[in-house]
Order: sequence, then structure tokens, then C-alpha cells
Amino acid sequence: MYVITGATSRTGSQIARRLLAAGQPVRVIGRSAERLQGFVDLGAEASVAEPTDALALARAFQGAKAAWIMLQPNYVIDSPDFRAFQDSVTRALSAALLQSPVTHAVVLSSWGADLPSGNGPVAGLHVLERRLAAHSGLNVLNLRAGYFMENTLSFADSILAEKVVLSPFDPEVRMPLVAIDDIVEAAVEQLLRLDFSGQRALELQGHEDLCLGEATRRIGQVIGRPDLEFRQISEQAFVDGLLAAGASDSIIGLMCEVVVAINGGLIRARQPRSSKTTGTVRYEDFVRRSLLPRLDGLQV
Repeated sequence: MYVITGATSRTGSQIARRLLAAGQPVRVIGRSAERLQGFVDLGAEASVAEPTDALALARAFQGAKAAWIMLQPNYVIDSPDFRAFQDSVTRALSAALLQSPVTHAVVLSSWGADLPSGNGPVAGLHVLERRLAAHSGLNVLNLRAGYFMENTLSFADSILAEKVVLSPFDPEVRMPLVAIDDIVEAAVEQLLRLDFSGQRALELQGHEDLCLGEATRRIGQVIGRPDLEFRQISEQAFVDGLLAAGASDSIIGLMCEVVVAINGGLIRARQPRSSKTTGTVRYEDFVRRSLLPRLDGLQV
């Protein structure tokens, strides 16, 4: 039995479906039975549990050999103390796994999770990794994903409104841009094989390292605007945007911290690029498939 936490998330949902398609027994965890029904229709078992409910999670892990573990929800925009929330989810997951027969866990982590602080919400993943590492009978593979390509979908708003890409990130800082599809592929492969032991980390660096200046140029080529401009906004402008979206002081502080950490090179890829760390999704293909439909109505 495979248990999938965060089953309605962008990663968890695909992983659950892929395992079911491979004929594997799957139990999905979520906060809503209604939202889990689609997996039940495909043959999965459903377990309703709040992410901080250790007892409910422990019941969900019973009879399982392996699990996909993630902190879910991974972003609560109005959380008064998001780091405290992350740690409460980690404590619940850790306690539940300790009482379970699960021997292998594949964990959604992040680049920068090697750092205990100075890395915004990624610090919560550092705590998760350390907490699970303390379980002597649990083999853990932490998939440290790079900067999600999906984060750049937010560029659509400024492209439509001002025909420019606006971001607080330095346009010349190279990032390992990775697509969710590549994360899912790596997770499913590891869950089916279960040939890892001890505590390991594998960075998922995507097809290539890209700076957002180059990413903007590729967007421009795909959408027929080769002159598309990247404009780095100030921290205050970034904060103002978060405030307008309803972000709490906690979220604003963490988001600003992660921007500073990436721009300054504190958060960076640590493992050498290899066939194991490299994905197959090219950024321009991602733009055609996912960003371009959001730009319907753009006057070229």
C-alpha cells in the first residue's frame, strides 16, 4: 500500500494517479472526502485527515509500506505564523509515521533545505528532513526541487497588463527551473523501485539552469514578442503586491527572505548536475503548454 499525503495538490494528485495506473494499491489523504472521490473512482482508498491531526494520519498510514510525504498546504497566504504551522504539520507527520509500518518515504523538499535558516519557508522543509532523519527504521529520500517553472505562470498578469515581466528576483541569477511533471516522474520512479536506504537527498534541477532574464526572452519568442522586457521590482513593490493579495506579515517576511536568499546565492543548487538531477521538460515547451493559454487576448 502506498499512502499519498497532499493528494489533491499538484504533485500528489499526479503521483496518486500514476501509481493507480501502474496497478498499485493507493490510499490518498486529504481534508475533504468530496475532493478525494475522484481517486476513489479510480480504485484508491480515501482517508480524511487534517494535516496537523497525528491520530488521523496514523490511521491513514496503517498497513502501508511507502508514502509520499509533503507539507500541505504548502502556502497559506493569511497565516499569522506560517513557520509555526509548518512545524505543527511536521510534528503530526513524524508522530504518525513513527507508529506506522511504513519503511520508505519519498519527501517533497526544496533546494535550500540544507540550510536551517535564512531561507524563508524552506526552513520548514529543513525541519521536516531532520525530523524524519531521526526515525531509525525509516528510509527517506528527500527530493529537493529547484525553482518551480509553475511559479512563472504569475508573469501572465504583468504581461497582459503592461507587456513586461515583473519580479523581485535578479534577472541574471541562474536558477534550476524544474517542472512539476519532472518532480512527479522522479517521485513515481523512486516509489515504484524503493531501492533507496538510509537518509538521502536528490536535487531535481530541471532541464537546465536559467536566469529569469533568459526565461523572459524565451517567453517573448514563444508568444511572438521578442522585445518582451524583464523588470526587477523593488522589495517595497513586492511587499505592496503581497499586501494587496491579503498576505500576512508572516508570509511577507518569509517571501522577502527567500528572495534575498536566492538573489544573494544563499539558496543554490549543491549537487553537480547529472542525469539523475536533470529533468526532461524544456522551459519553452512549458511556456507553450501552460503559460501561453493564460495570455489569450494579448495583442502581439
